[in-house]
Amino acid sequence: MVRAIRIAAFWLLAACATSALAADATQTKSGAIKSVDATAKSFVLDLPARPLTFSTDDKTAFTLDGKESTFAAAIKEGATAAVTYTRAGDVRTATKVEVTTAAATAPAK
Repeated sequence: MVRAIRIAAFWLLAACATSALAADATQTKSGAIKSVDATAKSFVLDLPARPLTFSTDDKTAFTLDGKESTFAAAIKEGATAAVTYTRAGDVRTATKVEVTTAAATAPAK
């Protein structure tokens, strides 16, 4: 009986730890888009430490200057992007990409 309780407690603890890790798995990085691979639907974000490559999929949400957009319309070299992503090993998959163009950030005259 004691062994069954220990086993149940172990699995409950493991399930809670997995849930906590999954909740913290989303990260965000911001920088300039350095390069784009339209065929692979991926792009490189130029960050201070080093450039990072992000892949996208059918679930990735794109915005361009605050409006809903697409990969083709939003992801352009030189634009600034805030990327929310998940990571599995060395693969970073964007869940949300918020792109801002220079025209949108220019001060009004």
